[in-house]
Parts: sequence; structure tokens; C-alpha cells
Amino acid sequence: MKIADRKASKIIKHFIAPVTVLLIIVLVFFRNISPADITANFLKIPNAYLITFILLSLLGTVLRAWRYRILLSGKLAYKDVFLITLVRNFSVDLLPGRAAALGFYTWLAKKRGITLEEGASSFVIAVFYDSMALVMMLGGLLFFLETGISRWPFYVVMSILFFLSALVIFFSDRFFEFLLKGKKLKRLHLAKIEGTIRKINDYLQAHGKNSERLKIFAISFALRLCKYLYNFILFEGVLHLGTGLKNFSLFSFGLAATELSALLPLQGPAGFGTWELAFSFVFTTLRIPAANIKEAGIVIHITSQAWEYSIGLLALAYLAFSGSARKAAAIRPGAADRPTGPDPNRSR
Repeated sequence: MKIADRKASKIIKHFIAPVTVLLIIVLVFFRNISPADITANFLKIPNAYLITFILLSLLGTVLRAWRYRILLSGKLAYKDVFLITLVRNFSVDLLPGRAAALGFYTWLAKKRGITLEEGASSFVIAVFYDSMALVMMLGGLLFFLETGISRWPFYVVMSILFFLSALVIFFSDRFFEFLLKGKKLKRLHLAKIEGTIRKINDYLQAHGKNSERLKIFAISFALRLCKYLYNFILFEGVLHLGTGLKNFSLFSFGLAATELSALLPLQGPAGFGTWELAFSFVFTTLRIPAANIKEAGIVIHITSQAWEYSIGLLALAYLAFSGSARKAAAIRPGAADRPTGPDPNRSR
């Protein structure tokens, strides 16, 4: 394929197709919702709720950065990890499957002296910790879930996620030995990513202490709880259904199902459109007693994205500026020849 054809293909895939998907979703499913409706629902959120949302969001970033720093063996200063995590937060939905977040995270980590393999492996492993923590959180909330839908689908999906995540994190030795032995990857049509799997295996071997794994899991659990709480605050701020465990449980299962839309191969720009459509479908299925559920989904997504993009782009600008400043200082003429010891000509 020619370079021009590749560029055209990327433009269609990453810009034209997502915008087309967004326009179709808006025209078909959200044509009755006006900007005035969205504004009216946003104004329903008390200021105290918005402040709490921002504080919990920052706490979530603190926890996520702490986890990444442990996964990177403390090779980066906490400030750098925190700023990189802010960039990761807003880039999650830019491309399907968190591809953009992975790209930004590994690129910025590499700029700070972390190898590409270690940066990518730490990001992938964090996803498994997130999955297991989410399953544990939802497992506890399942006792408070009240819905007319059968619970068996929840049990099945949660069991599969927990089993796979536990295999990768706590039983990595046996799991990867079994997976990499013989021609299993070829039979599973995964031969192309054998090198990546081996690097993840090597990374896990270097981070094999159970004490570290349990610590990271505890941080991941607190992070999941924090994330779902600050989104629930926006949800409650719009709908005012009550803040009990029953409603929090219902919301958490609904949000978990909505986030699966990130796995779609084609979605709206930055997830807009497909996320709102999934939110509306899931929460209508869960029989949330609210007539403005569509507007609630739009408000939650816009508010959270506006906050994460604002602070994330500032962090990206700072990282780019500080990186350029360091590079300029390193190549400044005469900097390498400047004496660092006492001046031998200075009178004693």
C-alpha cells in the first residue's frame, strides 16, 4: 500500500468514520435533545457535587499514579508519573481499546527514561488489576442490586474477568509457561503477538513478589471505587434518585456495562455518541426511574471529559515544555565545558 493510501486510510478510520458515526447516532437517537436541555440538566448539579467530583477525580489520579510508579519500580519521580497519568486519563477514549492512552503513556514514559517494553507492559498489567478490582467491587455491590433482570449474565461475565485477571497476575508463572509452550499461540492465531506476550511475562517475573501484587491490587480497588463514586455523584446530581447503596449498586453495574462500548472497533470521536448510546440503552434496560436518562448520560460524559481534557492538556503542555527546556539546557553551547570544581586561578 502506498504512503498516500495509508494516510487516506488513517484519515478515514480516525476522523471521517468517527464523525459519521456520531452524526448518525445524534440524528437517529438524540434528535429530540437540544443544547438547552443539556444545559438545564447540567444546572441541576449542585456546586458542592461538582467540587466533590473534582476532588475525587484528583484522588483517583493520585492513586493511579502511585500504582504506575510501583509498577515502574520507582524509576520515575512521582510528579512525572502524576502528570503522565493526567494525560493518560483524557486520552483513554481517543481510540478504541485504549490504544491512544497506551501510546501517550509509553511515549511520555520513554521520554522520561523508561524503556518502551517496560512502559507498555506496566500499562497492560494495570488493565488486569483494574478488571479484577472492578469484579471484586461489583461482587460486593451485587448484594444490594435490585433489578428485574436475571443475575446469571452478571455472574458469568464477572467470573470470566476475575479468572483471567487472577491467572495473569497471581499465577503468571504457570499461565505463561503453558501459553508459550509448544505451538499453542499459533493454534490460537496469536503468533504475531508472541514477542509482546514474552515481554509481559518477563515483566511479571521481575515484579513477582506477592506483597507487591497485593499492594497494587488494594490500590486498584480503591481507584475503582473512587472512579465509580465521582461518576455516581454526577449521576445523582442530575437525577436526584438518592445516594443509598441500592442506587450506587445499580449505577455501578450500569456504568461497567456502558464502558464496554470502548471495545467497539468503530465509535464516535473521543467516544462521544457511542458512549451516550450505550449509557441510554443500558440504564433503560436496568429500568432506572427517570425520564431524562439520555440527558443524564450526555451531561455526565461532557462534564467528566471537559474536566479531564482541561487538566490533561495542561499536563501535556507542561511535560512538553519541561522536556524541551531540559533538552535545550543539555545542548546549550559551553554547558559541557563549564568547570564544575573550584577555579584553579582563584586566589586562595
